[in-house]
Amino acid sequence: MTKKFFTALIFTFAFMTCAYGAESETGDKVLARVGSQDITEREVLEFIQPFGQQAMMMYSSEQGRKMIIEDVITMRLFAIDAENTGIDKTPEFIAALANAKRAMLAQAAMRKEITGITVSDDEAKKFYDENPKLFVQPERVHARHILVSGDEMLAKVQEELKVKSFDVVAKEYSQDPGSAVNGGDLGEFAKGQMVPEFEKAAFDLKNPGDVSAPVKSQYGWHIIKLEEHIPESKVAYENIKPQIIQELREKKTQEVLQNKAKELESKYKVERF
Repeated sequence: MTKKFFTALIFTFAFMTCAYGAESETGDKVLARVGSQDITEREVLEFIQPFGQQAMMMYSSEQGRKMIIEDVITMRLFAIDAENTGIDKTPEFIAALANAKRAMLAQAAMRKEITGITVSDDEAKKFYDENPKLFVQPERVHARHILVSGDEMLAKVQEELKVKSFDVVAKEYSQDPGSAVNGGDLGEFAKGQMVPEFEKAAFDLKNPGDVSAPVKSQYGWHIIKLEEHIPESKVAYENIKPQIIQELREKKTQEVLQNKAKELESKYKVERF
């Protein structure tokens, strides 16, 4: 996370963090002081919390810690000046504060509503067993390629392949910068991920080490080498279990909030125009 990036997000999260100017009275560590107001460790941690793990990692280094504290100081300076110049009394600010309050109240109420939502192992396994098509890993190939343009260069590459290994020739001649540095390695891919001419040639190769005849596509001439042909398989439950639990938890959360919204709509009068 760069200084520029972090500072740009101050304003995005200004209303999401809380100030604790008097926290030093409770023993919280004071990291800086602006005028008579303390900036405490707790406030800084509250400030970076919305940024997630990346910000916490930045805060763990001395340089990152200093940068973050400087950002909090900057935010406090602007806040003090805004109060002193009456910005907090303007209609625009009062309206924005009201909107922020409504949003925070709604978020707090939603968090309260979904507290305790869990997904058991049995629920996850049941979903896995009842939806087998969702967990099929399609047929894939692992391949390398050499991409060149023009018949003359293609002929040269074909001659080079007679005396050099495929990966060496790919590094020397391939015009695909993304794979050339890795000896033409494209990794694994399934059907539908490559242009049709390339895909057909790659999937027609049968045995590891097989090399295709030159294949023409919109990008030029390809020569393809098969590394591995991987048949369709089912993803093991243990490998996909965390994702299933997360998805089911999100689904339950949406259902709870939607049902609660309907309940509230019947409680409070709603008019749509």
